[in-house]
Amino acid sequence: MPALLLLSGPSAGLRFEIQAEATIGRSPSCEIPLPEDDHVSRRHARFFVQEGQVHLADLGSRNGTSVNGERVSGEVLLHPGDRVQVGKTTVLIEPLGAASLAGTVPEGTSLLHVEEVLPHVGTEAALYSAGAALLGATSEAMVLRRIAEASLHALHADAAAALLGDTKGLLTAAVVGAPSVEVPRDMARATLEHSEQGRSAGVLCSPLVASGGLPFGVLYVERSEPDFSDADARLAAMLGRLGGEAYAAVRSRAGTQTQQQPGRVDMAGNSRPFRKVVEQARRAAASAAPVVLSGPSGSGKSLCASYIHARSPRALGPLVRVDCRDPASSLEEVLLGRSSVPGQPPVASALLRADGGTLLLHHVELLPRALAERLARLIARKTAPALQGGEEPVDVRLVVTANASLQALVVKGEVDASFLRQLAGIELVLPPLRERRADIPILFELFAARGARAVRMEPPVLDPDARQLLRDYEWPHNVRELELLAERLALVHAGTQIHALALPPEIQAGSASPPQLTLQERVSRLERDAIAEALRTAGGKKIVAAKLLGISRPTLDKKIEDYGLTVSRRRA
Repeated sequence: MPALLLLSGPSAGLRFEIQAEATIGRSPSCEIPLPEDDHVSRRHARFFVQEGQVHLADLGSRNGTSVNGERVSGEVLLHPGDRVQVGKTTVLIEPLGAASLAGTVPEGTSLLHVEEVLPHVGTEAALYSAGAALLGATSEAMVLRRIAEASLHALHADAAAALLGDTKGLLTAAVVGAPSVEVPRDMARATLEHSEQGRSAGVLCSPLVASGGLPFGVLYVERSEPDFSDADARLAAMLGRLGGEAYAAVRSRAGTQTQQQPGRVDMAGNSRPFRKVVEQARRAAASAAPVVLSGPSGSGKSLCASYIHARSPRALGPLVRVDCRDPASSLEEVLLGRSSVPGQPPVASALLRADGGTLLLHHVELLPRALAERLARLIARKTAPALQGGEEPVDVRLVVTANASLQALVVKGEVDASFLRQLAGIELVLPPLRERRADIPILFELFAARGARAVRMEPPVLDPDARQLLRDYEWPHNVRELELLAERLALVHAGTQIHALALPPEIQAGSASPPQLTLQERVSRLERDAIAEALRTAGGKKIVAAKLLGISRPTLDKKIEDYGLTVSRRRA
């Protein structure tokens, strides 16, 4: 169907299809109204279709009508790509697309529901069912499980498995129909090394392979009786190829390098509070329990979640992030998915996309209660909404972040009780940056080096005064504030020394509105100031300073490290 696209003017961007005719002008009665274009007459011009071609007729407009820069009178034939100027508005005669809708139904047309056309039995049905299941898979683990399930049903087997590995040893990825299977070693070797299919009484072994490559896995099926036929062998070979192509496609979509070798995630810092968090994160990575990461905004909860995932047995699986601050309608679609509607394909739920990996929920305290209840039921059942309707089993680890501890969320009633039960596991509290001042220089150098690399320059260096000011600042927005500052200074002062006067005014003057300190924080600040004063009085000699403070030298060294103090020796 011919169409007009408004390229310029007050209504630019609108598109109109012409079925028979359409009038353009300022009048609201026009099919193409231009009420805000004061250079257009009330009924300016008329577009109409004759024998499939678009024509234009000026309706006696005050300012006239132009086609490709030439003023026209009477009727003119328009061609795809022509530009019509009407007042301030430029109209493009849209070129015909490769496909369009016709207005008539051919004679002899029959209409059948698609389910009546699709195959339901035999090899065609088995391949169709397997192909549909594999195309809907959102992770490598899901591909392997679905191809094993498809093989089990298509070949009427007692057990089926999709296994990855090489001749040195197979890594079982998915087994259905039995707790475990034993694949004959010689048969597996022939499948993997020579892309050969092995068959014996009640056992069939086909390669998992994608086009242009060598087998990377084995599709194995077994049944007590009858023996596998030639037709069964052909079907198994086709299923192995389908599974291999689907597995390669999922890896490609997610980024091959990321899937094969997950990026290293490091948490930088040497202070005692931070080292405690890192040790807790390492233990959490080895566990399968849910993890709650709490702490003030900007303290590094997202990085800690990535650290836990990257060091867990699920590191090869996906890490799916969902921000619970999103609007409720879009958040529900992201978390629970959406079935297909006319013109729009289905959307896989976050639970389905995280199968075999980790689901990370940011700001879980903002998750709407009704949505939290539904999510809790799915997690308890270890299922996810399936693209084709209903539910399917998934294996997902839950990690959430919150600005308050789990106990505080319980007291405030900000999280649904049923969902809280699913979060029972491991809780890590990330300290604010002011409680880990010894890490500030390390973090600054890390972020500044990254910013300098972006412009291919050497990173800047802090002078002693600037370094001390950074340590003394309260950092109300924590690590994120330091990161933004370091990257900005690296761009402005790349390859030079940063002096105190180059720092923002609020850092030079100290925190303009320091937060309310707890008793412990006030005591720590007094202790830090006392140690700094003793070191200055002792001229940087730690033994003398320890005597002035009435503590041992090892205790002084530990507190100097914890508070991030710099010891400067004064020459005689």
